[in-house]
Amino acid sequence: MRGIIVAPLEQPGVGALITQFPRERTWLLPALQAAQEAEGWLSPESLIALALHLRVPESEVYGVATHYPEFRLVKPGSRLIRVCTGMSCRIQGGLTLLDALQDRLGLRAGETSPDGAVTLEAADCLFRCSMAPVVEVDHRCYGRLTMNRLDRIFDAPPARSSSISVPALSRSTGDTPMATLGRLVEQSRTRASSELTLIVGIGSCSTSVGADLLLDRLVEEVSRQGLAATVAEGGCNGMCYAAPVVELHRHGWPRISLKRVTPGQIPSLVSALKDNRPPAEHDAIAWEPSSWRGIPGLDQEPFLRNQHRAVLERCGTVNANDLADALRQDSYATFARILEQGDPLAVIHEVKVSGLAGRGGAYFGAAHKWEACRNAPGSPKYLVINGEEGEPGIFKDRHLMEGDPHRLLEGILLAAFASEADRGILFINGEADLSTRRMAHALQSAEAAGLLGERVLGSDFSFHLELRQGAGGFILGEETALMEAIEGKRAMPRPKPPFPVEAGLWGRPTVINNVETLSAVPLIVGRGGAWFAALGGGKGTKLFGLSGRIARPGIAEAPMGVTLRHLLDAIGGGDGNGQPLKAALVGGPSGVIVHPSRFDEPLIPGGTLSPGSGGVVALGDGVSISDVTRTLLAFNAQESCGKCTPCREGTGRLLALLRQPQNPGRRKELEELAEVIRLASLCGLGQSAPLSLLSALDQFSQEMTSTPPESGRKG
Repeated sequence: MRGIIVAPLEQPGVGALITQFPRERTWLLPALQAAQEAEGWLSPESLIALALHLRVPESEVYGVATHYPEFRLVKPGSRLIRVCTGMSCRIQGGLTLLDALQDRLGLRAGETSPDGAVTLEAADCLFRCSMAPVVEVDHRCYGRLTMNRLDRIFDAPPARSSSISVPALSRSTGDTPMATLGRLVEQSRTRASSELTLIVGIGSCSTSVGADLLLDRLVEEVSRQGLAATVAEGGCNGMCYAAPVVELHRHGWPRISLKRVTPGQIPSLVSALKDNRPPAEHDAIAWEPSSWRGIPGLDQEPFLRNQHRAVLERCGTVNANDLADALRQDSYATFARILEQGDPLAVIHEVKVSGLAGRGGAYFGAAHKWEACRNAPGSPKYLVINGEEGEPGIFKDRHLMEGDPHRLLEGILLAAFASEADRGILFINGEADLSTRRMAHALQSAEAAGLLGERVLGSDFSFHLELRQGAGGFILGEETALMEAIEGKRAMPRPKPPFPVEAGLWGRPTVINNVETLSAVPLIVGRGGAWFAALGGGKGTKLFGLSGRIARPGIAEAPMGVTLRHLLDAIGGGDGNGQPLKAALVGGPSGVIVHPSRFDEPLIPGGTLSPGSGGVVALGDGVSISDVTRTLLAFNAQESCGKCTPCREGTGRLLALLRQPQNPGRRKELEELAEVIRLASLCGLGQSAPLSLLSALDQFSQEMTSTPPESGRKG
């Protein structure tokens, strides 16, 4: 970029926006994001202004901006339309929608109309996998789309934030952490909800089918009919297939979930509740063993009946924007007790007993990381919470951040106390807007109440937490690449050793834990490590995102060691048409393709079939395994950070080989190159890139050795 003559910034506000950031390289990504949000893209003028302010060479600013896929260095059209082509959407009609839009707009994917009115793009994944197929228009997603409903996206209302504001709790003081928390709980009880609370499940999934608009309609109707009720915004309870969901909580009634609620049903629902009548005429489920007053019980809801919900237990039942509601449901009670006892080793002990291992896919013992960081010399010490979740087909962490943010924050505090971390960074995927808003609000509420920051709950323990967003890139799932991004650099893995607990962020001891991992910690410490380890006879539970050709897509929680048969059939309901599934993709682009003959094998870390990061995509009978494999390889080749030759060159070469016509030596060549990539790549993402190919060659040999069909697609 040096030597380029540029004009002044087109947007005067961008220059002022940039100067708000401290003049340190760590703020490069946030500053780039702010500039892009203001202008819609990163102009050369903005990049140079950023370089000058942050005192980073222009060439390096340009290198970072071109490294992360979410940054735009070309101005998009006034209207941006993105079609998800991730695996779940791909097999559910996403490619057909893309072709239709290309025909209608006269554009190919990646093009902008000559008048600058519209840009059409194919997205690798929009992470609403349970609502496939999905199209995004100007940052609002539309799910369960069909060709007949495609026109509705052109009249899309803008995406919006919560319409319900909740007052913050004020800081309290007491003689001990437990006493201080007790006063906060007293405050929260004075604001207790009315006898009747209606919680609309507002998650990334459900907003794509209008749950946020349903919330507005419900607020209007409750007011119009004069119903004495509190209307709140919760997260998705995992029943994505049933969205929009409205949860009813009334004194003397069991928890009730209303499924696929439409705006037209709202008046009759409110009328029934005003008359104190259960809404038996609506499609609903009572969270009771059997039916209650005409509403089916859990015995008639296999999606819920066949789970073991622990980490998910509050999702959908707690007001996601209200610290007071979280406190009324015992948030921070375990942390306050541990803080008052002053025994961080008790946390480490219980988590060791539980067997909790990293739920992001690596499955390294969480307590061992904390112990190593605690014993490592140097300060400050950091805790990084990885909420990046950038693998197509993986969406379970978003549900936890959106549905129960204060449980995650309590887990963060317990981990920080155990590891002696002074500072924390919660790193969230740049496109997980709702997760970011919910966590930012929770963080601010906790700080205002004295649950974060200096002298937490009046104790000598201080912990400062900040929130950062990524800018795309599958490589951010690798912990050392994530640290590079936080430091304002390209996301590229570091050699290990040294390990992060020895020399992590800025060379200081650093613990990196996944969102699901930390969300389990308050339960483990509160109920005992032995309780968690005994769940299902394994080592606790695991969250799975079920999507693809399946009747009941959503987020399910099951004991570690569950089988694909149980997940796909008992919980997910099979393909919905009584036809057998052809295969399942487990673990996203880094995972494996599994033949039905292996559906009864337990999913165990380190076993013959690993759960990976928890994504399970059901592949129906008409799906081409060759196409699935090529799609996954293309993604891995595109997302390679480029640091090491085996991954950078090898994945592209594998894809080229796979696209060639079949010849007698092709399979051997594919297997040999795949083995080189697996053994010689620098990081786990490169090492796992060929696993889907190897599993397909092993289990679908006949199909994989036939001549690959030409796509014939337009985009």
